[in-house]
Amino acid sequence: MQKKWIYALLALLGGLIILFYYNKYKVAPTIDLAKIEITTDTEQPFSMSQLKGKKLIVSFYASWCGNCLEELKDINKVKQSDLSDIEVVCITDEPIEKIAQFKERTGYPFLFLKLKKNFQDINIYSIPVTYIVNEKLEVV
Repeated sequence: MQKKWIYALLALLGGLIILFYYNKYKVAPTIDLAKIEITTDTEQPFSMSQLKGKKLIVSFYASWCGNCLEELKDINKVKQSDLSDIEVVCITDEPIEKIAQFKERTGYPFLFLKLKKNFQDINIYSIPVTYIVNEKLEVV
């Protein structure tokens, strides 16, 4: 009888650990885009409020991330065909030089921005993380 309780407790503990990591790495965190500190690819301060009134796709990516590259390629295809009225904003925590190289190499017509902090500082632990944002800068 005592072993059953120990096994049940271990199973519960294991489930909680799995749930914690699932939420941390697979569920996009709640984020207030107006409050994140970012700069342009020319190191000028930028505020997401400058994009108020536009429909956005906001992607947190890294140039070395294979899943990010695939996602950005797909977003570019969709934007060219069906979503020409939507602005795509790509945000990374990589150095400005990497952003410039990536932008030149891909030729994507996106707005590339640099996060002043690391992804972890805004609770992003897994990339890519992508948000659909309405004209009021609300994540939908």
